Amino acid sequence: MRRDPVTDETVARLRVQARTDPASGLPALAAALRGRAYGPPERRPEDAVPFLEESAGIYRALVADGSTEHLGAASHTLSSLALHHSLAHADDLALVARQEAADLARRAEVARPVPDLGRAAVMRADLAHGLAEAGRFDEAVDAARAVADRSRAVTEKGGSDLTWRLLDLTLLLRLADRTEEAVAVEHEALAWLRDDPAEPVRSPVTALRTAGAALWFADLGDPGQAHHLLAEAARSCERLPAHGSTGNFGFHEALRSALFARSGVRDEQAAADAPDPLALGVDPSRRLQPVLGLSLHHWSFSLRASFEDGLVALARAVEAITGVPECTDRLPDEDDPPEHTDGPPPLPDDRDQLATLGTLTRRLDLRRAVLEAHPSYYARLTLPPLRRSVDIERRLHATDPADGTRRLVRALTDLAMAQLVHGDNADATGTLHEAHALAG
Repeated sequence: MRRDPVTDETVARLRVQARTDPASGLPALAAALRGRAYGPPERRPEDAVPFLEESAGIYRALVADGSTEHLGAASHTLSSLALHHSLAHADDLALVARQEAADLARRAEVARPVPDLGRAAVMRADLAHGLAEAGRFDEAVDAARAVADRSRAVTEKGGSDLTWRLLDLTLLLRLADRTEEAVAVEHEALAWLRDDPAEPVRSPVTALRTAGAALWFADLGDPGQAHHLLAEAARSCERLPAHGSTGNFGFHEALRSALFARSGVRDEQAAADAPDPLALGVDPSRRLQPVLGLSLHHWSFSLRASFEDGLVALARAVEAITGVPECTDRLPDEDDPPEHTDGPPPLPDDRDQLATLGTLTRRLDLRRAVLEAHPSYYARLTLPPLRRSVDIERRLHATDPADGTRRLVRALTDLAMAQLVHGDNADATGTLHEAHALAG
């Protein structure tokens, strides 16, 4: 149902009502202030904050005596306030608001239990991401584990929610340097997929999740497990139709981006101590910079902004090696010519320079992965750079197979996951089989 925008006149009228009849006027004013915060699209996030802060103040007073009637609306307002603080990059204030929103949602569900995941769990997941953004990793793990426990209890076979919750938990455990626990959770996630008879045969989720796990186990130094998972991912691909639908594109791409970001954490963290140009775009003071995929599904805007810092610098470094301009736009205009119309950019002959180009290209691809590419642009913005990464790694592998195999396997797996998102299932199957053969 379409709602008319809230005007200043509406707010002024409700202020009068709140003074004359607080019982009805105060809740109406709080709701109107929240609505007023969502003004024209050009409004800056910080301009909405005063409306939301006033609304939150009213709701705090309404629930201070233990009343439960307005707890849901209060939680919703505090969540909106946290979002706008995050959009304005006021991270400390956003975290405080997320904590309060989660507490209010928990109170609301104690008063009125729900049979499904519930808003309290969603608010706690947002809190986990905010805690991680602040570097409070163990607290973030506790919050994310509680959400995963709730999801495990209410998610039926075939449901995708637990897939996300366990992925979140592995990311946070790794940030907390609790690798053994992270591995155990990852095995649980994979077992969930294997034992799920309801997983639609046309869905690429199992192949995506398994390929992403292969990337991660290789990054952890377990090539045997990675090799096994690549075979499993290829078998999942074989069960898919040759050409898939993009009907669930947003979900599949969000999952790929999160998995890709997880496998790229080491690339970015290692780059912090690397010489130029490999350290481009890395802020050593922000440990979380490489893991935007952690919060992609939950819109952590401050992480997104920090992760985009240095994107242009990385693009320019690649351009300096190839001599070909790089696209850093999110969505090109329909009339824009496709990139690299004269064929793929030339590759350097010097092996060290080629290796540098391969590392920079993967980091650039990683950052592009967390930008929202629309399906109609996917074949132009995502697949060509990943194919170029494979070309680079093939060249490196040819010069030194002993040193270049791991990198080529990783590049092939990256490409296969994007092919799955795009519905190129037959191509993805071949790519994964190649990666599996090389990894053996």
